[in-house]
Amino acid sequence: MTLVDVRQFRVPRKVVDETESSLRSAGRDEHELFVLWSGTLGSSGSFNVLTAHVPRQTAYRHEEGVGVRVDGEALHELNAWLFQAGERLCAQVHSHPQAAYHSETDDTYPIVTAMGGLSIVVPYFCQGLLLSRGTVAYRLTKKGWLEPREPLNQLVQVL
Repeated sequence: MTLVDVRQFRVPRKVVDETESSLRSAGRDEHELFVLWSGTLGSSGSFNVLTAHVPRQTAYRHEEGVGVRVDGEALHELNAWLFQAGERLCAQVHSHPQAAYHSETDDTYPIVTAMGGLSIVVPYFCQGLLLSRGTVAYRLTKKGWLEPREPLNQLVQVL
C-alpha cells in the first residue's frame, strides 16, 4: 500500500493540538509556518499519523505577501529522523494570512512529494481550529495538487 491508497489519515488529538499551537505562535508575528506529519501506513486504506514536526524554517515577507522556506539541511535532518524512526512523511500543514488555497508557490515547492500526500492549508494564521470551515486540503496526483473528493472531516479523522 502507498499514500495513493490512503482514504483516511488518523491523527491523534495531541498532534492536532501541537500543530494548532505552532501555527498560531508563528501567526502572532504574521508569519506562515510548515508543520509536517509523519507516521505509518495502517490497514484497509488508513494512515496513522504519529508525529508532528516543525523543522527549522525561515519566514519572509515580500511585495506579494508572506512565505516560508525550509532549508536543505533541516530537510536532511528530518529525512534521517524519519528513516531511524521507521516513519514516513504523509502531510504538510501550513497557514495563510487570509483565505486558504494552494498557491503557485505551494504547488511548485512542496515538502511532501509522494503521490497521494496531503497538503492542508489553514486560513488566518490558524486563529480558529485547524480542521474547521475555511481550511482546505489537497492531494498530490499525477495531475498536480487537487482537492480530494472526500470532505476534510472524513479524510482526516482526529482520535
